Amino acid sequence: MENKLVTLKNYETMVDAMFDQELLRENNIESSINNEDTVELMPMFGEINDGLRIVVFEHDYEQAIKILEEYKNSMEK
Repeated sequence: MENKLVTLKNYETMVDAMFDQELLRENNIESSINNEDTVELMPMFGEINDGLRIVVFEHDYEQAIKILEEYKNSMEK
């Protein structure tokens, strides 16, 4: 199986992206934040090129989505 990277989610702020990245890390899923340098230096580019993105390996995608959804649901209760 190829270790292809796929976009997990787009973010408007670095804080939100870093929080989710840490949540994934705690669950043994490797991830990376893309576009962080561009968006931090020039925030107007966030709207042009999808802002910040967390990418994960394709084989971790379903599990990563499940982790983020479970956390979100637990916070809504």
